[in-house]
Amino acid sequence: MNISQEQYNKLPAEYKEYFEPLTNRHPTVKSLAVISWLIRLVSKKGDTVLDPFMGSGTTGVACKLLKRNFIGIELSEEYVKIAEARINGIPNTLL
Repeated sequence: MNISQEQYNKLPAEYKEYFEPLTNRHPTVKSLAVISWLIRLVSKKGDTVLDPFMGSGTTGVACKLLKRNFIGIELSEEYVKIAEARINGIPNTLL
């Protein structure tokens, strides 16, 4: 189902992962659920996670939701802007 960016922005964070492939144009989008599982598997709250190939920021989103610190590295300025918007778009009320 295609949804507008406005509709996507209004979704609660836990539902957004189901629509990411429709709104995220990165060629190798990773599932928020899978990345979150991996982060919980290898880290604990307050740890720092490094993503040397940040892309559109799914790891950063998961880290913010799971209360991990995050360092992301990305060559593409376009994807850095997308990642920043996604990570900063998570309301603190969800944290």
